[in-house]
Amino acid sequence: MPLKKLDELDLSVDLHGTEGLDVNYVSRIRSQYLFTQHQTIIAQMQFADAKAAALIALIGFITLRGPIKVDQITSFGFIGYIFLASAGLAVIFTLLSIFPRYPSKAKRNALIFSDRWSWPALASDDLKPEDFARYMQTAEVSQLFYSIAISNSYIADILLNKYRLLRIGFGFGLCAMALMGIKIWGIY
Repeated sequence: MPLKKLDELDLSVDLHGTEGLDVNYVSRIRSQYLFTQHQTIIAQMQFADAKAAALIALIGFITLRGPIKVDQITSFGFIGYIFLASAGLAVIFTLLSIFPRYPSKAKRNALIFSDRWSWPALASDDLKPEDFARYMQTAEVSQLFYSIAISNSYIADILLNKYRLLRIGFGFGLCAMALMGIKIWGIY
């Protein structure tokens, strides 16, 4: 189902809800919910980036100072090459997880119709600062809530992709550490 445009939202929907609460109270709860959700997603992104940095540092330290050093890979034979490949793939996928992402130009230009909260929507070529200021002067509460909710959904999708890449990086990192353990304990 395509996203509704902000100017096509049904503004006749009663904001009170069905619980009989004051509209101001309900609006405050909704806004706090959306803002807290947004901050939680951003915190999770920062946490994922911190994990990625820690893994890169650990893999780098292991490959430079560990029992299987990069400059001595050939002396370890097959296990050394597998270790190097695992460590390299761990770093690559981890770097991909922290690599900055943003929507394509076409998607950014389409975002402004449903999202006026996220920076990609605000950076659209089709949204001029004066247009945004004018919109904010007349924006209805439902339009603002919808915009923030759509933005949170997009950001959550970016976070999911970030963790997906990070999980792959950690998998290769664990493989590299297991191979290092095999070398240390002389199993191979």
